[in-house]
Amino acid sequence: MANVTEQDVISFLKQRITKLENELKKAQSALDLFTEPSSEEPDEPVAQTVKEAKPGRGTRTNKIKTLSVPEEYNPGLKLDGKIAYVLANNGPSFNTDIISKLQEMEPEKDPEKLVKAVMVKLSSLHKAGRIRGAKEGRKFKYQL
Repeated sequence: MANVTEQDVISFLKQRITKLENELKKAQSALDLFTEPSSEEPDEPVAQTVKEAKPGRGTRTNKIKTLSVPEEYNPGLKLDGKIAYVLANNGPSFNTDIISKLQEMEPEKDPEKLVKAVMVKLSSLHKAGRIRGAKEGRKFKYQL
């Protein structure tokens, strides 16, 4: 077992303080970006742009694909489209509401598979920023 001296502990703690101060500065910078009033606010919602820094590659811009709402329900739609249709017609909804509406429109679907698929898809759409979700209690209420 290695002997740890008091000087080793002091050195470790100083390094840790420096790292935490750097993280705090980054967090403060991010917070300042969100809290400063923007002089150019768009009149219409526009697809968000995300800039990612890749080491040695400069910056890259990715457009977030907006969720398109179909005019009418069709069982052949992808799950994204089905969820968008339900949210557009019913307004903000909990996952259980969305699942029950989809089961009403497609009663032949296996309920267990539908529940799992919708839960995963809602989570990924929310994380990707394609739908919004507000936490109410222990559940999320999703909307376009």
